[in-house]
Amino acid sequence: MKGPIAVVTTFGLGRTPAQVGMLEVFEERGIAPDMVVGTSLGAFNAAALAAGHSTAQMRAFWLWLHDEMLGTPVRAIARAMTGVQSRRQEQALRNRIAQYLPASFGDLQVPLSLVATELSTGGERVLDSGDLVGAVMASAALPGLFPPVEWDSSHLIDGGLVAGMPLNAVPEAAKTVIVLDTGASAVSPEVVEGYRWWEVGALAYAHQIREQAVNALVNAAAKRTVVIVSVDTGRLLDFSDPAACMDSGREAAEEVLDGLPARTRRGIYGLPAALAEFEVLRVLAQ
Repeated sequence: MKGPIAVVTTFGLGRTPAQVGMLEVFEERGIAPDMVVGTSLGAFNAAALAAGHSTAQMRAFWLWLHDEMLGTPVRAIARAMTGVQSRRQEQALRNRIAQYLPASFGDLQVPLSLVATELSTGGERVLDSGDLVGAVMASAALPGLFPPVEWDSSHLIDGGLVAGMPLNAVPEAAKTVIVLDTGASAVSPEVVEGYRWWEVGALAYAHQIREQAVNALVNAAAKRTVVIVSVDTGRLLDFSDPAACMDSGREAAEEVLDGLPARTRRGIYGLPAALAEFEVLRVLAQ
């Protein structure tokens, strides 16, 4: 793959830990990013990668997040609905991130851009300097789970709302973009029949976000090599087994990388089935 290489982490809810398994494969094969872009819960992985953390450290973070907050998402949402519990939950996560990451973007090993959503306008906000902990909290501030984050007199929430696959934030210098895609939203009718109301809401949210990826991919693949490593297994609100989720990410990364040619060119490699229904993307697929 031609450098500079940008790694992009996407929206994904319960599938987000799969990005760690994907990164394990890249780590083993000596593929390192020159720049990183992240959004939503993928911001945790993007910031850790830019900080130079090992995938073992990332695994440990997700296991902590599962044990302390996301193992039972309905209970976490219920806690978020009460003022005192919401503040405690937010502060616990902020404290853990402060121990896990450098304080500032300037302390990172490679450049990082995180995407958040302006709550008042719905606009996209790219964060790439200043308070790293606050930026990660803002990008990952899922509505109903974590409160908005104050930033320069605005309030920011989950970046996945405006950029579930934040390709527009990739610096122009990147020649190859590797997308760690955990945002697939298509499920079978049989699975939908068993969904509860909160899972229906999450799936509707994911469908809306997923549509954004089409235009972003078209624009990116028209001028760069785009390699997509994608997983679609597991329910979006199922955080019960992050280790199994990471294993699914490993399998997906190995399959895509093993299928890459020695030389890549502009276009999309590893186009997942859930996006292959769009003809404009099939034309760009290699």
